[in-house]
Amino acid sequence: MELSLWNAVLLGVVQGLTEFLPVSSSGHLAVAEDLLGLQLPGLAFEVMVHLGTLAAVLVVYGADLRAALAGFVRTGGGLAGGRRPGSLQWWEGLDPGTRLGWLVIAGTIPAAVAGLAFEGLIEAAFESPVVVAAFWIFTGALLWWAGRRPPGGRPLARATLADAVVVGLFQALALFPGVSRSGSTLVGGLLRGLEREEAARLSFLLSVPAILGAAVLQLPDLAAAGGGTGWAPLLAGAVAAGVTGYMAIRWLLRWLIAGRLPWFAYYLWTVAILLLFYSGWRG
Repeated sequence: MELSLWNAVLLGVVQGLTEFLPVSSSGHLAVAEDLLGLQLPGLAFEVMVHLGTLAAVLVVYGADLRAALAGFVRTGGGLAGGRRPGSLQWWEGLDPGTRLGWLVIAGTIPAAVAGLAFEGLIEAAFESPVVVAAFWIFTGALLWWAGRRPPGGRPLARATLADAVVVGLFQALALFPGVSRSGSTLVGGLLRGLEREEAARLSFLLSVPAILGAAVLQLPDLAAAGGGTGWAPLLAGAVAAGVTGYMAIRWLLRWLIAGRLPWFAYYLWTVAILLLFYSGWRG
């Protein structure tokens, strides 16, 4: 079936909601395409809906990103003046913007390395609904654990490069379908003792290089207007993803404060069981 305008909007809504709510956008998008009987040529549509969700992050956290970029440009990443990077004195002497920039860089490296090292394994995992369901169950377990942690913790201003690397390792898990990127990085931040909203803040900031990197790699598909998909569905999906992505970020921040992470665990366990039954029924 070809991608219609309405199917594009529907998939864009799925992408926007599930990119930032901790339920795995890759798993939901794959299942939604299967249920709609779609086989999209190339990856242009996925690139566009991801760019839509990127726009949502830029709206909410644009000030943080501008501060990080300005700090890096002004101080040369804190490396100017012959300073020795890596020491506690060097780290504590950085301005907040530069420090935030280093957290994003350190948190991005593990997923980039894992994506190159395990590319074939990751691509194969997308072919199996059973694998998606298994990772949904795994993500649910992470969220259930995180939801039982008491509130409180360190602000992002007191985070270290080691914190960012650990969160980055959790982000690398989200390369597999069914593992939520926002959920896994949020859990990684909580595991390192960050406050709930601050862990979410780092999670959303880490999505920027992740989404940009994926988009750059797939620019040839996008340049060909979706390999036959056409620009109208691509743009409709991107707008739908951006609007619902913005809403999802705001919802998640409110639900974090209210301690509702276990709700997402129960949801993931339910849809995983339904997907396993559906896969068995289809044979």
